[in-house]
Amino acid sequence: MNTKLPVRAAALVLGLTLALSPMAGAITVDEARELLRENYIDEIPEEILALPTIDEITDALGDPYTYYMTAEEYAAFQSDMDGTDVVGIGVMVEKTADGLLVSSVAPETPAARAGLRIGDLIVAADGTTIQEAGTPDALAALITGEAGTDVTITILREEEELSLTLTREAVVFPTVTGEVVDEHIGWLHCTSFGTDSGAYFQTYITEEDEAADRWVIDLRSNPGGAATAVIEAVGHVLGNYDVAYLVDRQGSLSVWRPNPFPVEIPGLIQEPLVVLVDGNSASAAELFAAAMRDYHYGLIIGTRTFGKGIAQNVFEQSDGSAFKITTHRYYSPDYVTPDRSGVLPHLVVDANLADEVARLLCGETVEEPSADVLVLELAGETWYVHREEAVSEDYAPAFAELLAALAPETPMTLDGEAVTPAEVSEAWDVTYVSRWFDDVAESPYGDEINALAALGVLQGNETGGFDPLGQLTRAELVSMMVQAMGYWCWESQGSAPFTDVTGEEWYATALDIAYNLGLIQGDESGAFRPDDLVDHQQFLTILTRMGARADLSIESRMEQVTEEELADPAVQGYDAWARSAVVTAEDLEFLAVPLEELDPHAPTTREEAAAMLYRMLDYIGILTPAVTAE
Repeated sequence: MNTKLPVRAAALVLGLTLALSPMAGAITVDEARELLRENYIDEIPEEILALPTIDEITDALGDPYTYYMTAEEYAAFQSDMDGTDVVGIGVMVEKTADGLLVSSVAPETPAARAGLRIGDLIVAADGTTIQEAGTPDALAALITGEAGTDVTITILREEEELSLTLTREAVVFPTVTGEVVDEHIGWLHCTSFGTDSGAYFQTYITEEDEAADRWVIDLRSNPGGAATAVIEAVGHVLGNYDVAYLVDRQGSLSVWRPNPFPVEIPGLIQEPLVVLVDGNSASAAELFAAAMRDYHYGLIIGTRTFGKGIAQNVFEQSDGSAFKITTHRYYSPDYVTPDRSGVLPHLVVDANLADEVARLLCGETVEEPSADVLVLELAGETWYVHREEAVSEDYAPAFAELLAALAPETPMTLDGEAVTPAEVSEAWDVTYVSRWFDDVAESPYGDEINALAALGVLQGNETGGFDPLGQLTRAELVSMMVQAMGYWCWESQGSAPFTDVTGEEWYATALDIAYNLGLIQGDESGAFRPDDLVDHQQFLTILTRMGARADLSIESRMEQVTEEELADPAVQGYDAWARSAVVTAEDLEFLAVPLEELDPHAPTTREEAAAMLYRMLDYIGILTPAVTAE
């Protein structure tokens, strides 16, 4: 983990959507202005605060997480966090053209008592089929109704048709559900972090612990929730460790920890753990995943998460309304923020196949080498993929995703012999599409380049190659950086004001994003010069600046550069504006070659850029520990 930074307090009272003491009556515009002045993470221009209504003020902020809620809206907000209360039979479904696919069964509900299972397909209600109903929504409407009334549903289960009559009642969908799958995998699905989520984690882990030798925690489409809940959940899983660090508007650093005292309390999960995420996993869900990543406690699988790295407090009013305000930016235990860039999984796979990839990796342990069992070392644990399951019709697509997601040099064996994904594909006769570039075999940085390609961090050229010896232009640099950090999923905050960019260029969106994040600047005439080559000092400056935005320890190191370090002859060869970044990059081992061998003004090649990008991301700790930069 990165060097520890000074922390202001052992525990923080504030929390993500954690309500503070109610204020008297409905909030006034003047009271809202004062709350924002005192608590908002950034200083707000007075011309925005002078706007006549709360809605106009919050709209002008451009912060989608700071807004006023009426009593009804706040009640709905709390319900979404704590569990949904409806009248029905107690299932969550995915709406398909063939019917309603059961994705979750709430405990102690009509559906649970009737024996409905995940994977059942509801094709009719009270004799009306999906075809007769016309749409999945129309079929779902037939299942809901008044409490105490009956509904007869028809389901398909493994080609068998079953008819069940259930009595509707008020049901609550808990934020966490748990079960044992494949007779040995403890599986928790967490839809949000509400008031009782931490207790649910403890209950299900305790109940399933005896049967489980592997664990999966599914956070896909989890929008986040309360800080207290995710702190408690992390504590139950891995023990009493720092969950996150927060920075307020004064720059003070505070810590979230399950127990405010530095006592080591072991977690409830000691077996190999997988965490599933997707682009809709946000906020508290990202904190959970990042904590598992930083403590090397779990293998993260799925797609890059949403990228919400700011925390809010809710100021309740006595009339039931509330004002939610962004008050902090937060960072993982390794001081890495998910803000804008999200959490990058160890294995990037189609989120719809992530659960199947997890089940493949969680195959039962074998003691002796076998040609029918692929053994992998990932995130500090050993995983076993069984051929019979991997090549089956149900799992072959997920196995192909797994092979494509593996970095070079990932330790894995068949029958005791080291193998590559391509060799496994041939041995088991499974087709997969490699993400590796075929033109980097001779590059000294080929493994690092292909490790980033497997993660989707690097994109190739129009022919599908990487062109490792090609020289990097400023336009290509911006595109590479925005792609690497996952900033594509965020809209820019306006067009970059460069005189030589129209906004129609292929790199224009990336340029707008990078400019508004403060990562790039133009020349003295206001031009960007997109076709100019990027020299080493420009590249190192932008790389380190990007790293500092993501990692507090990089920012801290840049601020601590000494005059003695700046006076180093190798550093003096760089222009004054680049020297602090160069010192930081050398000290944190971002450089691909010794500083003395790097010409400040020579063009940066694409392979050099990829290698130094890899080293920076490796320092942050967001890469699978398979390839080690030497």
